[in-house]
Amino acid sequence: MSENMLTLRNLKVVFPNAKGMIRAVEGIDLDIKTGECVALVGESGCGKSVTSLAIMRLLNSPPAVMRVDSINLGGLEIKNLSEHKMQEIRGKEISIIFQDAMTALNPVMTIGKQIDEIYIRHSNMSKKQARINTIKSLDLVGVPEAKSRANNFPHQLSGGMRQRVLIALAFACMPKLIIADEPTTALDVTIQAQVLEVLKNMQKIHEVSALLITHDLSVVANMADTVYVMYAGKIVEKASVKDIFESPYHPYTEALSLSVPKLSDTKHSFVQIPDSVPHPMFKPTGCYFHPRCNYATEKCKERMPLLKKLENGREYRCFYPRNFEDKKGDHS
Repeated sequence: MSENMLTLRNLKVVFPNAKGMIRAVEGIDLDIKTGECVALVGESGCGKSVTSLAIMRLLNSPPAVMRVDSINLGGLEIKNLSEHKMQEIRGKEISIIFQDAMTALNPVMTIGKQIDEIYIRHSNMSKKQARINTIKSLDLVGVPEAKSRANNFPHQLSGGMRQRVLIALAFACMPKLIIADEPTTALDVTIQAQVLEVLKNMQKIHEVSALLITHDLSVVANMADTVYVMYAGKIVEKASVKDIFESPYHPYTEALSLSVPKLSDTKHSFVQIPDSVPHPMFKPTGCYFHPRCNYATEKCKERMPLLKKLENGREYRCFYPRNFEDKKGDHS
């Protein structure tokens, strides 16, 4: 892994309405290296999906208002590209796997025809050659009897099979970057594991960069190289997946880690983070996490900690980081 495949700088997304501003994303930076899998983790309502749509330039404006310094994809600055140019890039250079396969797939087209269109549009293939490639792509993601299944409509497939079809769609032209937005939502645990394994294998074998968006830390354990933790529109921690699990700095990251059930837990205890993510229009003063934090002080209620960047690449946004070697002084 070397240079960045994606460099995102100072992304801000707001949704103005009659009552005020819904601040969905507040000035985040994101880096994904070539061949790297980066996870963006946080509860629902933290701004993860809005971030993915912003990177894809799929936010409707209005209602969304997006400001960003840079969206650089493999050396190409795409923040100001026209919609026509973006249509050429989507599917070929960058693809997204949506969380709800039933609504992401066209219900009145066979799955084969939907994948055919990717090859015809971006690779200038004939319909015959496109169908050959479609069957190969369905085979690669583990769809049985791919030739006949290509003639099925989405409603004729199980949830797990539909998700595999979305993965086949995303990888069809082997783009530089794949965004997987909660790719295992609404699937049972066994099927989740199978789908994640398919996604991991496709990403590693073809050395495609990936952004995995999830609320579940257990999902990223075997997939991600680097983890960004997002809370209420801000990045609160960045670290390697190993460091995130072994020594989380931010109390929110620690709470997410503790809320994941472990097989070694003989007490069968369940740690729950109190309350919920604040509404993006009514965020508290100071650190957004302080109403739910066991370690918050008056300073946390008054001031927003700055994002501290360490020499080893780790980042955290907290006055009192957990598991930190040097906790002396103000780390703002």
